[in-house]
Amino acid sequence: MRRAGLRALWTLASVTLLAVAPAAAQDGVRIVGMVVSSGTDAQRAESALRSLNALNAEVLQVSAPSNAELRAMMRRFSQEAAQADAAVVFLDLPAVRFEERIFVLPGGARLNRSTDIFTEAVPLRAFARMTVLAERGGAVILSSEAPSDLPEGVEHADVASAPLVGSSEIVVVPAQEASGVLDVLSERTDGTPSVDLRAVLEDMSLVPGATLSAVPADPIVLRAPPVAARAPIDPVAVPVPEIIENTEADTPATEAELAILEQSLSPPVKRDLQRALRASGHYRGLIDGIIGVQTREAIKGFQVARSEADTGLLTPTQLLELLARK
Repeated sequence: MRRAGLRALWTLASVTLLAVAPAAAQDGVRIVGMVVSSGTDAQRAESALRSLNALNAEVLQVSAPSNAELRAMMRRFSQEAAQADAAVVFLDLPAVRFEERIFVLPGGARLNRSTDIFTEAVPLRAFARMTVLAERGGAVILSSEAPSDLPEGVEHADVASAPLVGSSEIVVVPAQEASGVLDVLSERTDGTPSVDLRAVLEDMSLVPGATLSAVPADPIVLRAPPVAARAPIDPVAVPVPEIIENTEADTPATEAELAILEQSLSPPVKRDLQRALRASGHYRGLIDGIIGVQTREAIKGFQVARSEADTGLLTPTQLLELLARK
């Protein structure tokens, strides 16, 4: 903010806005999802993503992540799952079994000997422990690709293991049979008035080649028919950036200045931005207040829709327009 032509670009001021409701408030259920693929078959990941989008879920998506990237993603997702009503993870990754445990292989994983699995792979039950954090629970769906050149004692895992205490249910299906499971997910989520994940998992278990660790003890309602109209949301005070007029020249801010201004936004304001981008159809990720890759792409989509430069950094006018949307 050192340009002579600018006295300042913003200050944080309290203005009264109509609070943007969370994405899943329509059904009173917040669903978070994760879609992780190896990148070998984009159609499977896209099918799972479409089904989760049909549930108005907040989805974290990544293709061919490294071990470190996948574990960082899991930590982030765990925090969101703990604040959600339900959580669903879809994995389209190579999977192996070693000592009665199933592991998935992130991008770049190499198993030269069986013990490499503990440093190169991620236990499948770690994902099941994440989804069980949600209030109603969740499930993990694994489309298991067959890895090549496995060391002795390690084999392709294409059958679900017995359920574990403190974990959600797991569906495992060989990748070549995954289309049947994904068809069930699509049919049971697209436009249907009610969705019970327990019933969806039972139907998946009937697909040839698919196995289910266990049937959930209780229903896991992802969508219920509306029973009554909801009262309007009360206006609340939300801190938003306010533009300070340039008294010398109407000079646009540089990208460096806009990046600094973005960093100054509080997490609640960033979440409101994500909700506004989601409401406009540009964002499908988690409402987590983190300006990551998915949010950046959503901003670019919003800018393109306005026939403006797709920099991925919001100008003051664009930011205020988004925050003012109801």
